[in-house]
Amino acid sequence: MTVPAERSLGITVMPDYAQSEGVDAVLENIVERLGCDVICTMPSVAERCAEHLGVREPPADAGAGLVRTLDRPLWGDTALWMRTAPSFVPNPRFYRDTPYVPPEPDALTEREGHIVADMLTKAKRAGLSTQLQVMAAAPPALRVQQRADAGADEPLTMFGTPVRNRVDANVSLASEALRAYMRGLVADLLANYPDCDALRFDWPEYPPYALDSLLFDFSPPAVKRGQELGHDVEAIRARALEGLRKARTDMAGAVVAIAALLQPGGWAADLLAFRSAIVTDYVSALTEIVKEASYGRIGVVMQAFPPPLNLLSGLDFAAVDGIADEIAVKHYTMHWPMIERGYVERLAAATSADAATVFAAVHRWLGLNGGALTLESLRYPEPHEPHPADADALCRTVETAAGQISRSRLSVIAHGYGPPDDVERRFRAVLEAPCRHLHINRYGYLSDAKIARLGAIWREHD
Repeated sequence: MTVPAERSLGITVMPDYAQSEGVDAVLENIVERLGCDVICTMPSVAERCAEHLGVREPPADAGAGLVRTLDRPLWGDTALWMRTAPSFVPNPRFYRDTPYVPPEPDALTEREGHIVADMLTKAKRAGLSTQLQVMAAAPPALRVQQRADAGADEPLTMFGTPVRNRVDANVSLASEALRAYMRGLVADLLANYPDCDALRFDWPEYPPYALDSLLFDFSPPAVKRGQELGHDVEAIRARALEGLRKARTDMAGAVVAIAALLQPGGWAADLLAFRSAIVTDYVSALTEIVKEASYGRIGVVMQAFPPPLNLLSGLDFAAVDGIADEIAVKHYTMHWPMIERGYVERLAAATSADAATVFAAVHRWLGLNGGALTLESLRYPEPHEPHPADADALCRTVETAAGQISRSRLSVIAHGYGPPDDVERRFRAVLEAPCRHLHINRYGYLSDAKIARLGAIWREHD
């Protein structure tokens, strides 16, 4: 995996901007003005369409993100609906062993698909390390907004039920059909994009956006794989069900004692250990797929939720350290208040505790939104509003991850969404943590003014 050994600045650029602004203009902005030496894009292309006939850009995040707008106009707009298509022509023989298939190429693929290969090739010539990002467990996996029917592979809670209206579209990480699809997709991408240096996987875990998702995964594939990994899954389920039943008699006390619930030996800790085993196994499988398909040439980056959310998602940094080449901790700080508020409201609805009591306990345990002093202030920030993630939280997540990762490269993904002063504040906090490998998500949130400011900060920390 070719990246600078001591220091690197990367950025994710949606192919739509290469289509809208042109590859050369994008590269000039990110290389000459921002100072990037790593670029990541996705294997799809897009075109404007009528409202609700495609996907919204920026993504709506299950409705919470409808306030979001882009800083860089895309085809003249800061929010729009788009139709997407693969940027390559998938080879059917790679997908013979899985029910999941990539989207069919069409006229958009034929007309605009070359833009992704063009961007990778020109970026390589400019001296950048090049990456493609795909969704780790949500076929067809080419873009975050795409969703397939999970069918029998849908993750299930300990009650045997799915969780509806999730932000993510992940299927069970233990699904053999998923692994077969990812094996085919990786082979297809490497055949089509020889200028790609690394694959970046998003959500190789159980995204903990919804509190009920913490009760995953007891789907048939996960139960089977968990048992193969040495976990008595049915005993874990029974203990968890009994633990929840007892907690209902003093749910207020259970909420206040969140940290105690997670201590080793408890039912919650056993449940999280089972989830972690499934996630670690899947991270290993993905890494092995890439290394085998590329004969070790292609690097592997796993994007992860920050501490302590990674404990809830199942991505144990110490357990996956040394498996992937890089572990990228996501500072998607506009999501953090949405997650916390969702937890508080769900717990308050299921307990006899008042919302203020629940908020105090959850707020203290998560420790991510120090700028939000009340439950009411926990909301998805609008484009002009600073994010409630305070400097202590930003630094602590980096320091905690660094204390558990020594063999894989540690990077942090700073998000470009928000007002310039706040984006700069969050960017500086990560640099001063200190963190030597940064990645920015995404180019569409970087106005020319933000690019100038972040580029100056990056150079002053050289």
